[in-house]
Amino acid sequence: MKSLALVVMLATAAAAAPDRAGYVARALTAVQQLGSARDALDAKIYAAARTQCHADSAAPTIACLIDAARAQCAGDASCIAAADVIVTNLRSVDAFVDEVTRVRLLRGSADYRVALAAELRRRYAVLAAELVLAGASDEAHAIDELCTKRDAAIHVCEPGATDCIPSLPYARCVAALVWYVGGAP
Repeated sequence: MKSLALVVMLATAAAAAPDRAGYVARALTAVQQLGSARDALDAKIYAAARTQCHADSAAPTIACLIDAARAQCAGDASCIAAADVIVTNLRSVDAFVDEVTRVRLLRGSADYRVALAAELRRRYAVLAAELVLAGASDEAHAIDELCTKRDAAIHVCEPGATDCIPSLPYARCVAALVWYVGGAP
């Protein structure tokens, strides 16, 4: 009787588990469907983060970013899925670009935002190379699997190392890959 109860509990837990790959597929499709509007939505949410969430000196709160993204999307589910990726990426800049590199970009560029975006693209490309090396054909499942298993071993990067992606939480890994892969022609 105890083993039957365990089987029922495990089956119930498995059925209640989130469909991560399904979510990744929906987010990837949403970003791809944005096409040329992708950068505009990114810029609008970034501007809202600065003006509405007062993110000039500190990271904006997630609640404020979510509200700003929802306002930009006006109930469009596909837009909201893409905005979720943008919001996650806004919150994860520090995980991808260390302080030494951010200071170098600030001092060495006329437009810090453009320089930071270029640096993030380079870092996302390194992460995407890991995805390609994984060799799966279904992008959504491959992204889910890579981001689930990637940090079984800790990834530590030296300050300023542009070819190293540190350990990342699942959501930040997925958002970076969805943004990069979804924007590829």
